[in-house]
Amino acid sequence: MPTKTQREREAEQRRQKLERIREQVDQGSLVIRKMSDAERERWARHRADREDPPAGAKPARARRRRPPLSSR
Repeated sequence: MPTKTQREREAEQRRQKLERIREQVDQGSLVIRKMSDAERERWARHRADREDPPAGAKPARARRRRPPLSSR
């Protein structure tokens, strides 16, 4: 059998996780419910606090200049 790529392995793991979730829902050991209005509001504020940077922006870590090797 040929070796799977990383993407294929990840897809297989995701498929297995979703299958497990479906089994748990069918057995009744996992309940998926709608968010309450209070929860929805709380998470909306949380998401707004960590909004994604504008397109093309580099992460802070990438912008920092590294010191020369001699001073490390």
